[in-house]
Amino acid sequence: MKRNIAFFISNNKDLNSHNKSVTHFQSLANKFGYKIYSHKSNDLNVYIIYENEVTIELKNDFTTFPIGNLGDSILENDRFLKINIDKSSIRIENDYAGSIPVFYSVRGHLSLSNIEPCVVIDSNCSINDISFENIYGYLRYMHFIWDETAYNHIFTMLPDSEYMFDYVSLKVNEKYLETVKSSDTNKNISNKEVAKRLNDLNDELVHASLEKYNQIILPLSSGYDSRMILASLSKRKDLKEKLYCFTYGSIGSVEVEAGRRLTKELGIKWDFIDLPLQFLTKDYLFDIYNIFGSSLHMHGMYQLEFYKEISKKIVIKENSCLTSGFMTGVPAGQHNSLLGINGSINSLTSCMNKFSQSKYWTDEELTNMNIFKNKNYIQKAEERFQKAFNRFNGEIYQKAVMFDVWTRQRNFISYYPRTLEWKISTVSPHMNKKYANFFMSISKEHLDDRLAVELMFANHYPKMASIVSNSNGLKTINNRIENSLFFLSRVF
Repeated sequence: MKRNIAFFISNNKDLNSHNKSVTHFQSLANKFGYKIYSHKSNDLNVYIIYENEVTIELKNDFTTFPIGNLGDSILENDRFLKINIDKSSIRIENDYAGSIPVFYSVRGHLSLSNIEPCVVIDSNCSINDISFENIYGYLRYMHFIWDETAYNHIFTMLPDSEYMFDYVSLKVNEKYLETVKSSDTNKNISNKEVAKRLNDLNDELVHASLEKYNQIILPLSSGYDSRMILASLSKRKDLKEKLYCFTYGSIGSVEVEAGRRLTKELGIKWDFIDLPLQFLTKDYLFDIYNIFGSSLHMHGMYQLEFYKEISKKIVIKENSCLTSGFMTGVPAGQHNSLLGINGSINSLTSCMNKFSQSKYWTDEELTNMNIFKNKNYIQKAEERFQKAFNRFNGEIYQKAVMFDVWTRQRNFISYYPRTLEWKISTVSPHMNKKYANFFMSISKEHLDDRLAVELMFANHYPKMASIVSNSNGLKTINNRIENSLFFLSRVF
C-alpha cells in the first residue's frame, strides 16, 4: 500500500535537541519497518515516514505532501492531512474530525508533527512546561478536550481547519472550514426513505473504501458500527471472499456470540481471538508511548496485541487493510440521549460525566491533590467544552453530535487507527464528510440513539437486525429478552 504515515517539520537551530527528535522519529520507522524521506525546504527540515513510495511534490519554492492512505483513493474520503510549504509559511488542512493530530510549538522556533514526542523533544520541554490545568482535564475525562496538550507551549490543530504557520514570524492563524454543515435536506422524509438513503450511502462509502484491497480484516463486535461495514461487504461476492472477521472477548459473551452468529448467517470467515492480556507489558507500552507521548490512552493499548493474535490466525497478504467503524456511531447520534444536551443544560462538564471513562477520578478526588487545590480547573474544562459546543452552527441536537465528535471521539476513539496504522493500512469508510453531512440533515427523531441506523437494519437487513447487539442496551432492534439475558450474564 502507498502511504505517508507520519511527518516532522522543524527549523530548530539547536542541533542537540533537533537531532534527538529526529532519532525518535527514525526509531519509529525502524521499529515498524518503514522508510524515511528527508528534505530541506527553505529553512525547514522536513521528514516523512512512508510505506513503499513517498508522495511529495517539489516545485520551485513549494513543497506539498499529504498524510494518509494514498494510491487510487481520494484523500478526503478518510483520515487526512494536506501539507503545503512555501517561502515563509506552512499551510495544513485536516479532516472534519481532526482525526490525525498535529502537535505544534512556536516557542523560539517552529516544530510540527503528528508524533507528539518529536515536538516535546524538539522544543526542549522540561518539567516546568507541564500544565497542571491541562492535565486536570485529561485525568477527569481521560482525554484532552480542545487544542491543549500536557504542556503550556504545545497545542494541537482544531478539527475541520486550515492552519497557517508563519515560520519566520512564528505566528499561527486558524481558519474553520465548515466542511460539515447543518441542513434540512432529509428532515421531512419517512422512516422508510431515511433507511434507504442511509443504506445507499453506506454501500457507496464502504465499497469505494475497500474494494481495491486484496484482503480485508474486520474486527467484529456486537455493535452497530462494525455491523454496518459487514452488511455492505456481504452484498458483493468479491468483497465477501476477501473478508476475514475476528472477535475478541469471553466465550459466550454478547460480543463473541454476535460475531459468530452474524458471520454464520452471511457465510463469512470468522474466528475468535482469546487475548493473552499482555498489552500492559513494557514492549507494548513503549510502542504506544513512542507514537502518542503524553496523549497516550489506556483504552487503546490492546490493539497491538489484538493484531498480533490475528496475524497468528491468517497470513497477512500484500495490499491488506484493517477496517473499523471508529467514526461511524457518534456522527449518527450514538450518544445524544446519554449526553442529554438540551436548551436547559448549562453545564457540559456534567454531561460528559455520564461516560464511564469520566468516572475514574471524581472532582473531589482531584481537587484534594496538592497540585490542583484551590485552582477551579473544572471551570477551565467547562470553558473548553463550551468552545467546542458553540463552534458548530446548527440545532442543539446537531451541535451535541459535533461536540461529541470534536472532543471525546477524536481523542478517545482515534487510538484505533493511530495505533494500528503502524502495522497495517487502516481504513475507516465512515470517516467521511458525506457521512457526517447526511446525519446533519436528518430530523432529531432519526438522529437520537442512531434511529436511522436501526431503521436501515430493520428495513434492509432483518436477519442481521434480529441478532443480539450491545449498541443501545436493552433498547435495541433485536430480541429484548435475549439482550436482557446477556446483560444479566455480564453482570454476574
